[in-house]
Amino acid sequence: MTLALVLPMLVLVGAAPAAAATPTLQISSVTLVAKGAGVRLDYVVTCDEGASGEVRARITQAVGNRIAYASEPQYPAWTCTGQAQPLSAFFPADVAGVPFRIGEALLLASISACPGANCEFAQAEQVVRIVR
Repeated sequence: MTLALVLPMLVLVGAAPAAAATPTLQISSVTLVAKGAGVRLDYVVTCDEGASGEVRARITQAVGNRIAYASEPQYPAWTCTGQAQPLSAFFPADVAGVPFRIGEALLLASISACPGANCEFAQAEQVVRIVR
C-alpha cells in the first residue's frame, strides 16, 4: 500500500523549468527632438529569446522654475532575441509643462520581459544628459 502512494508522487517530481534570466537595461543616450517638444531615448536591452519585452519610462528636467516632463503614450514593445538589442522610443513633452532643453534630467525607466506568464524586471534610475 505504501508503494502505491510513492509511485504517483515520483511521476510528479521532475526537472524544474529553467528560471528566466533577469533582463538588463542600459541607457545609451537621450536626444532633444523638435526644439524640445520631446526626447528620444536610445537604450540597449538583453532578455531571454522569445520573451515579450516592454519599456516604461518617464523623464523630468528643471527648466528655470518650471518642469519639463515626459512619459511614453504607449509602452514600446519588442520580442527578445537573447542578444543585446539596441532600441529607441520617443517621448513627447507634457503640454502642461515646458519644452526640454539640452542639459541634465532625471530618467526613471523599467523594462519587463515575459516568457509566458512569469515576468522579470530591470530598471534604471539615473541622471542623464539630454543632447542635441
